[in-house]
Amino acid sequence: MSDKNNYNNIDELLSSILNDSRSVQSGGDSAEQVTAREAVKAEPDDVSKTSVISTAVRLDNEIDEDDVSGQTNVFNFGTFQSHNGHTVAVSYDKEDEESSVQEEKQPRKKKKKKRRKKNYTAFGGIVLATFVLCASILISLFIIVVIRDVLGIENNDNEFTIYIEEGSSTWDIADQLYDEGVIQYKEVFVVFARIMGADGNMYPGDLDVAYNMSYADIIDDLMEARESKETVTITFIEGITLYEAAQLLDNNGVCDADEFIYTFNSTTFGYDYEQYVSSESLKLYKYEGFLFPDTYEFYVGDTAYNVAKKIRERTDDILTSDVIARAEEIGYSLEDVIILASIVQKEAGSTDDMASVASVFINRLNNPEQYPRLQSDATTAYIDNIITQVMTVSSQSMCDAYDTYTCLGLPVGAICNPGEDAINAVLYADETDYYYFCTAPETGVAYFASTYDEHVASCELLGIM
Repeated sequence: MSDKNNYNNIDELLSSILNDSRSVQSGGDSAEQVTAREAVKAEPDDVSKTSVISTAVRLDNEIDEDDVSGQTNVFNFGTFQSHNGHTVAVSYDKEDEESSVQEEKQPRKKKKKKRRKKNYTAFGGIVLATFVLCASILISLFIIVVIRDVLGIENNDNEFTIYIEEGSSTWDIADQLYDEGVIQYKEVFVVFARIMGADGNMYPGDLDVAYNMSYADIIDDLMEARESKETVTITFIEGITLYEAAQLLDNNGVCDADEFIYTFNSTTFGYDYEQYVSSESLKLYKYEGFLFPDTYEFYVGDTAYNVAKKIRERTDDILTSDVIARAEEIGYSLEDVIILASIVQKEAGSTDDMASVASVFINRLNNPEQYPRLQSDATTAYIDNIITQVMTVSSQSMCDAYDTYTCLGLPVGAICNPGEDAINAVLYADETDYYYFCTAPETGVAYFASTYDEHVASCELLGIM
């Protein structure tokens, strides 16, 4: 078959495809199209070897199937194949098939969502503004506190006297005022002194101060020459009572006895031991037992506050955190230790016997079923000599609360102010099985007993029973 005939056949094929396309749109099928579809359906196995069959398929009786079969259409409409004596144009693209299969096998990758970058500018601005605001408030509060202290805006107007030693520098004076609680900011005080021209121009000697004094007033007083006040030395012996100590202060012209007792029992100075002192209503004096016996130097005509502060400060030197911890270790409160030490102080004839005397009372406290009462004569003496003398109206309830022949366990409060030896005797008492003791009136020697019969024998020996 010539090339010309092939071209003619191709033209006819194109015309047929165009006609078929129009036929589909119009809804009608030609006879040749029907015959072609039936032929393809007849043998599906042969056709299945090909790819997707082109929608444009027709039979052409005029095409030589020997020449055309297996040849590719120059217009790339497909490959011509022989089918039941007819030449069929089939669309087949192997590369398209392989790519299509691979696309089906390979799952589509999900596109990652791009994270939106957060804008921290606003958040940072809020944080910065908050920080600046808080800092401003703190600085303002600090300034207010400093100004209050500098101006002496303080409710406590209690006056007391301190002694400025010869040769004290401005910093030494600032340290002393700070330790006494008169000022809170040493550096500010030094700056004020320099501004006022007082640096190096402040006199030593006695200085009357109060917590509500301004820095300027203190510096003015320091720049004035002062005469030294008269002082007096007083010794409080171990076992002294508050009533007796107050009378001693009054007799030496230091301060009024009643004012001292009131101030000593009603004022707190911020010492740690104060939180362990109860406010039991049946107590005669709240802080009986917390006047540490020692030798003190007081100003004549001083204030009760100044005197009480000096004594209570010395007590704080004795009742340290170690003493408080030891009291808890042996199962007692600090106040319990002081109450028991006050009894030991009065009962023991000598310092050497104190630890054994303490063991007697501790053994009784640890065995309340058999020994519910301490039965100390020293407690009845406190009732007779102090409580009944001080109280204008008799209080049997208070007396019973102190009487260890009546009350159970420890009395409500201390009966005197014990010394350091008596306190340590309670904290580190001897381990004994003693429940009784008696003391020789002439020698002060103690006789200890584990049973009542032994105790009676000792008393008969000493002639005190």
